[in-house]
Amino acid sequence: MDEWKCLICGKPTPDYTPYYCCNSLDCNCQGMPMEPPICSDKCWDAMLVGIGKPFDERRKDAGIEIYKE
Repeated sequence: MDEWKCLICGKPTPDYTPYYCCNSLDCNCQGMPMEPPICSDKCWDAMLVGIGKPFDERRKDAGIEIYKE
């Protein structure tokens, strides 16, 4: 992936460097990074508080707008 975006709001995260646990064949990570790209503390809180809910619902509950370029 060339440009990572915040998992919650969609804002570009140019300083994000993904860390992978394996080559996606050794476990059930499906090739996804260990820590998701998150742009701010507010988005990080929305991700943690809303565990089990869809990301759209987490974003709405936290009052976070979808990033628009």
